[in-house]
Amino acid sequence: RGNYGHGFDTAFLEIPEIDIVAVADADETGRQAAQIRTGARRIYANYRTMLAQEKSNLVAIGPRFVGERVAMVTAAAAAGAHIFLEKPMAATLAEADTMLDACAHAGVKMAVGHQGRLHPATLHTMHLVEQGAIGRLRQIRGYGKMDHRGGGQDLMVLGTHVLDLMRLFGGNAHWASAELLVGSTLATPADVRAGTEEIGPVAGDGLRATYGFENGVLGFFESFAGLGGGEDLFGLDLVGETGQLSLRGGFFKRLLRYPHPYVIPGAADDRWEVVPVPDAAPGEVLDGTPPDRSDAPRQRGNQRLVRDLLAAIAEDRAPLGSGERARAALELIQAVAAAHAAGGRIDIPLVERGHPYAGMVDK
Repeated sequence: RGNYGHGFDTAFLEIPEIDIVAVADADETGRQAAQIRTGARRIYANYRTMLAQEKSNLVAIGPRFVGERVAMVTAAAAAGAHIFLEKPMAATLAEADTMLDACAHAGVKMAVGHQGRLHPATLHTMHLVEQGAIGRLRQIRGYGKMDHRGGGQDLMVLGTHVLDLMRLFGGNAHWASAELLVGSTLATPADVRAGTEEIGPVAGDGLRATYGFENGVLGFFESFAGLGGGEDLFGLDLVGETGQLSLRGGFFKRLLRYPHPYVIPGAADDRWEVVPVPDAAPGEVLDGTPPDRSDAPRQRGNQRLVRDLLAAIAEDRAPLGSGERARAALELIQAVAAAHAAGGRIDIPLVERGHPYAGMVDK
């Protein structure tokens, strides 16, 4: 439709192993523009025609809209193409299940655009946690951007990044409890509305969720509309027995460290220390993208995922940003509405694979 999510059509330009042969877009203006951006040799109005004629090894599925996700992924898998998929992965767990089943049946691999998982700041934070910089991990606190999309929309569109990282640090979640709010009151079935970008129904302009991860680690996620945090608030805090680490900002521009497990106002050492973050991950060779270009962090984030996908294909292993991990993050998203509808704590994995907001309407 002429709207590619976050540089998915240009992610391959600096990867010499990849030859961009074609672009498909039903929108003529978008199709022409994508060909200019990517240098693709051929363009198509229909992606099925492209898949049938090009016999590509790798397909990027970049629309921000999720309404055609299942059709596009299953068609690409049936054509024998490995897949690089924009987030959010799907509107429901049932759709995610269908896509992963199709990939498994076809023997192809899929990576999803959770760029934060391979970001140098994330990897450095993981190293610090593993080295005991904050003692045993006790809590993970995640935050959406809390702009005008705060609440259910923020959870689905941007919370997927944060919840993916919460799983990276906390492992699998076994239970969840949550509340969806409209102002200061609990959301009701009358508050369910259609989300933008075909993400399915959403509710509320605020939410708070609690997750039980492995080894007794508790996770918290919250998002409220209009708090004005935006890029600076987006991210997560890791709380250990002896200190805290805060990974914040779009593409995690800031990593800070606090010397206590709780904030102690007025203490002699009551201050957050900035932790230097490397520009590249260990062993990573930076591409030719100018570092001052506005889209450089996103471009490199996509390229890390694509390079890992290529390595996963060669080594016959799961990509680090695998579809299975993206589905697990989606499950934490869906657990918010499911727990709210249930009125209490629920177990994970979820038995109901359809959209949990239907449970609110049924009640």
